[in-house]
Amino acid sequence: MDTLLIEYLKDFLSKNDLDGLIINSTNEFLVEYNLLELNSRYYVTNFTGSMGDVLFTNNKIYLFVDSRYHQQAENQTKNEYVEVVKIPLTQTYLEALTEKITPYFRLGVVSKKTSKKFYDELMKNLSQKSSSIKLINIDPVMEYKKDSIPKINYEVFPVNITIAGVSSDEKYNQIKEYAGKKFNILVTSLEDIAYITNLRSYSFKYSAIFPAKAIINEECVKIYSDCELPDIGEKYKVFPLSEFENSLKEINNSEIYIDENGLTIADYLLINKSNKILQGHLNLFKTVKNDNEIAHLNTCFERSDDALKVIYKMLHSDTIYSEYDYYDALVKALKKNGALSLSFKPIVAGGANSSIIHYSTPSKEKMINEGDLLLIDYGAYYEGGYATDTTRTFIKGTPNQEQKVAYTAVLKAFLNAYYEKYDKKDTYYKIDNIARETINKSISEDFKFAHSTGHGVGISVHENPPKVSSGNTSKTKIIENTVFSIEPGVYKEGWGGIRLENTVCAVKDEDKTVMHSFSRFPFEIDLVDISMLNDYEKYYYMKWQANACII
Repeated sequence: MDTLLIEYLKDFLSKNDLDGLIINSTNEFLVEYNLLELNSRYYVTNFTGSMGDVLFTNNKIYLFVDSRYHQQAENQTKNEYVEVVKIPLTQTYLEALTEKITPYFRLGVVSKKTSKKFYDELMKNLSQKSSSIKLINIDPVMEYKKDSIPKINYEVFPVNITIAGVSSDEKYNQIKEYAGKKFNILVTSLEDIAYITNLRSYSFKYSAIFPAKAIINEECVKIYSDCELPDIGEKYKVFPLSEFENSLKEINNSEIYIDENGLTIADYLLINKSNKILQGHLNLFKTVKNDNEIAHLNTCFERSDDALKVIYKMLHSDTIYSEYDYYDALVKALKKNGALSLSFKPIVAGGANSSIIHYSTPSKEKMINEGDLLLIDYGAYYEGGYATDTTRTFIKGTPNQEQKVAYTAVLKAFLNAYYEKYDKKDTYYKIDNIARETINKSISEDFKFAHSTGHGVGISVHENPPKVSSGNTSKTKIIENTVFSIEPGVYKEGWGGIRLENTVCAVKDEDKTVMHSFSRFPFEIDLVDISMLNDYEKYYYMKWQANACII
């Protein structure tokens, strides 16, 4: 931890008459996987997780993390000044943050790193405590670190139409048909920009996006970016990113569609008050995949499955390897099979480390010995700019009974959630509920299923919508051709964890919705306790194994 930075931030609070400041993990485009060099939260906590923000005060740094990062945050923030606030599944970050705000608290919020929706909800919560928000136009951490911020040269490439399925001009026409005769749509989500332009870049680690903003109207799509972009389409015009603010300010007496989750409060405040602001749903366009995209994803997962075979062979050899050896071999195998980038840093966790849900530091010292679990969670990007995401848990040698019980409980959860035939009115919430109830009935309370059952997968490895969780946001009907993960898991600190993840597509089967898995990697036979499976589960377990890829 940089003590000079801490003193600089305390001085910043004093000069701005603040009691505290939110320090974000994201950048000005609200991306999930931000580079550590651009991650303000990292500099004040040393925590390397992809998500988790900070409330900085004169007396304490509160680091808020969800259940995926509880152990990792504790391990990486060994400092008496940092307090890890472990948010349970039943609570939101906003609720946890509000609990730490005292009455009459004066809170600083970086306007370019805070979404409109979060700002509004935070304002509502704080007003009940007679507390206030002061918008800050600069990020003081990035201002302090400005001399060491890397410059990224983005190489942007077009997606072949045989993969995208629909040209950028056709996408514009679809959006225009949806929006009406006279409209303006603000696009600040980089995944949405990548989708409507059919452009990708692998220059920003663990993503396929490039920095840009857009305004779509009844005449054209105006793209604002400083990247050198290839030709997009007849309906697309490109301008420097610096011109976005003035273009937005110049829109008057019109309807403007926004995404409150993806639009920063800084950009929102540029909108002229003469406009009528409406909630847009542009993100739904990329959520539903067309036949070409689905066909491409099938080939991507075939190559990802093939890379995982290397891990299986290493485990079943007589040689003892470290976590890092497995990590290195997996990355090399992915690249050999055509991966152009990784969709996230692979999780390679052995033994007790497998209980750390987002374990991110494969060790050269941690050897995988006889009886150790090995959890592998990995994904890659190929030529189309769509992410893969798969998890398998293996065993080195012979498992004990507790390992088999835990593994089989997770397997049962997956089989029941995956092979269920869903009615037209069924929701993503039901998928989560089936998996969660199955685990609760199959294993002791010592093991925790401490994350959602799944998330959308597409241009981003965590695409939204859909969500597959126990929260209200998942109570939406399952839509045909949406792509998402089903990944039940159980974890016990000091013991280890089991997770089985397959990315699936919801498809119609007569009057029902069923799941198609892109990955066909087999489950670990040695970890399955057949006696725990009922007849239904045995049938579908054997069906999966029979149709799995050969290893």
